[in-house]
Amino acid sequence: MKISLIMPTINRRNELIIFLQSLESQTYKNFELIVLDQNAGDFITEIIEGFQKHLDIKYIKSSEWGLSLNRNEGLIIADGDIIAFPDDDCEYPEDILEKVVKFFEENKEYKIFSCRTLERGKDYGTGVMATEEAEITYSNVEETVKSITFFVNYKLEDLILFDADLGVGAYFGSGEETDYVLELLHKGFRGRYFPDEIIYHPAKKGNYDDVERAYRYALGYGALVKKEVKLRKNKKYFSKYLKKMIRSIGGMIISKERRYYYHVFKGRMRGYKEYKIGERK
Repeated sequence: MKISLIMPTINRRNELIIFLQSLESQTYKNFELIVLDQNAGDFITEIIEGFQKHLDIKYIKSSEWGLSLNRNEGLIIADGDIIAFPDDDCEYPEDILEKVVKFFEENKEYKIFSCRTLERGKDYGTGVMATEEAEITYSNVEETVKSITFFVNYKLEDLILFDADLGVGAYFGSGEETDYVLELLHKGFRGRYFPDEIIYHPAKKGNYDDVERAYRYALGYGALVKKEVKLRKNKKYFSKYLKKMIRSIGGMIISKERRYYYHVFKGRMRGYKEYKIGERK
């Protein structure tokens, strides 16, 4: 089984080198890396030239900025049986691809493999992920899937693209990976989550001063919920939205970071209101 790793990259140098080194160390060798270069200049080509002797790398110089948009460009040219979406600052354990392939070969009923992400040397990562092995479901997808942790085994005719209006670089600045996996689940794909398997990634702590970033991410979450509730008719998902809105209100009342929680509340509300079903690109 061939694996296609689709990786948009921007403003990374040393981190990208570490990731490429982790690919060189993989015990499973049948994979390709599709690099979508969103940078000005040619420094990315200079980096990957040093790895092309040992890695199968497809390089695309992207003319547009946007995480989901560029992942879609990679999906269109990918020819692997398994697809994944590493970040340009993550790091793969040397046996992760071997374990993914073994899982799919031994469990034909499953089409999604996901694992945990942690910062190397730490017991925490970005966001909260489940600590127990589980079936991936509508209710736990936010705790069992991050963009860098899931692998999908599907045929070319089943190809699903990301919503280009969700994610970094889009107006609705987050939620693209959760939306993607929710779409797969609604199409009947089954997935399994393994917390003991780790993909390393620097933990991104919340910055209460960066209210603009918080607002963009909140817009994405509101849009995601609207898609799940209105388009995919999963009305139970709205309860997650309500719980998060209540927490934001609580933060505005009792926290000293009231400005931050206000922007999160406003972003989630506007994201839900402004996302237009049926008008996507």
